[in-house]
Amino acid sequence: MNLSTHFPFTLDTRWEQPDTLSIPDFHLKNWLLDTSSLTERLQSHCRQFRVQLLGQAVAPLLANEKCQMQGVPCEVREVLLCAEDQPWVFARSLLPVSLVLEGMQELAHLGEQSLGKVLFNRSDCVREPFEITRIPVGHNLLQMLQLDSRHDLWGRRSRFRYRHWHMMVAEIFLPGSPAYKQFGG
Repeated sequence: MNLSTHFPFTLDTRWEQPDTLSIPDFHLKNWLLDTSSLTERLQSHCRQFRVQLLGQAVAPLLANEKCQMQGVPCEVREVLLCAEDQPWVFARSLLPVSLVLEGMQELAHLGEQSLGKVLFNRSDCVREPFEITRIPVGHNLLQMLQLDSRHDLWGRRSRFRYRHWHMMVAEIFLPGSPAYKQFGG
């Protein structure tokens, strides 16, 4: 299935502080607020892991993203983090164009490599606090990804600071993700 024809998918949802939403269980809350590398955590739950690049290009940002990114032009990078050939996480990253050109040129050529591998292997990248979101069953993201879900999905986003730049990484836990222990995911 060629999902890259939908790029950019966008992520039109409302982001909130973690203490303002009632997260259904401790297991899910732990996944949402874990500050370690999500890539490494997912890899520990499967034998086969891969990153499927949906697209990376300069693209318009949503209003709430523009605010978070202070209006800076950004490359949008969207990927699926897959385990055992099943998509577990949809990730949307916002990378300032000037950062890609001047600060971390390796971001321009990530392809199907994990952004997390770059960010978490640098001691000079600092993660800022999370915001979280709840995505209802009928949300257009699920339709575009050609996925069905019997339950709402949850996601998180945070900014990473590197020198004077900020990057934004949003991650939505898809129906098969181990974050949904209570649903058999």
